[in-house]
Amino acid sequence: MGLLIVARKEFADQITSKRFIAVLAIMLIFSAISFYQGADEFIRQYRMFESGSVSGNIPKPSIIQIFGFFGSAGILTFGGILGLLMGFDLITREKETGSLKTLLSHPVFRDQIINGKALGAFAALCLVVALTLVIALGILTMKGFAPSSDDLIAILKFGLITLAYLFTFFSIALFASTIAKNSSTSLLVAFGIFLVLTIAMPMLGGLVAQAIVGSPPNIAPPPPPPSPQPQANEHKPIEIEKSPEWEEYQRKMNEYWDKRRAIQEFFYVLSPSTNYMTLVSSLSERTFMPFQTKDITKNLVGFVILPVVFFAISYIKFLRMEIT
Repeated sequence: MGLLIVARKEFADQITSKRFIAVLAIMLIFSAISFYQGADEFIRQYRMFESGSVSGNIPKPSIIQIFGFFGSAGILTFGGILGLLMGFDLITREKETGSLKTLLSHPVFRDQIINGKALGAFAALCLVVALTLVIALGILTMKGFAPSSDDLIAILKFGLITLAYLFTFFSIALFASTIAKNSSTSLLVAFGIFLVLTIAMPMLGGLVAQAIVGSPPNIAPPPPPPSPQPQANEHKPIEIEKSPEWEEYQRKMNEYWDKRRAIQEFFYVLSPSTNYMTLVSSLSERTFMPFQTKDITKNLVGFVILPVVFFAISYIKFLRMEIT
């Protein structure tokens, strides 16, 4: 009962908070505009595919395209900020107002407090994701497109990935709130981690890869072998085999970029935003992430482990915290 009471109170406090409503409104407006534009392009491609006017072996357009890079930009930025603002003062505010000592004087355990607060915030994040999906489905319906069952499943997967992304930054903010002495310090720590993971980490990957692997091999591509002149009245295309020198050049360049990409991917896995976009893009056969690999196992593992680690540290720290 204590867990549910804390969760209900936290949920009510979150959804009635002015900063929650303000950031949520900005996020939904930005996303709705992007979804509207993405829906136009998706419906155009879908109708071309259905009419058979698309040439070549082009896969069927996926409804996930409306949540493409620009469609998810609002969630990437404002969703991450929303998660931070929901959790940065979750513990410090209670300590500063003295309500934490009062709360602990009641028959409620510490684990019920932090779990209840996390559960209430998670419920608020579920509301955020639900509103986002309702807006996307409303735009599609308004444009006369009826999603199929497969489309609804893909949208549900997108919602679950988005929920995990938002909870990641809530966990980061909760971590900052448990280790900081006051809310101001907690906010700085939370935003610092946010900037490091979303901006600095991908950039650092490129710098480290450059330092370890170095510059591309300083070799010029060999000229292609001369093609024989066609005989008179001969119109068959002539296949020109690559020379051994050209194959060696390609092999060395591929080895270089494979090593560089492997180092960069290690840092990308530590970035929630990169993992989020990679996982969302993997739901569609038409990827909108450059240089995306088919194997997203590492991205999925990194995406799940990060919030678990931050929440686990916050949980342990709160249980051992001295309340003065």
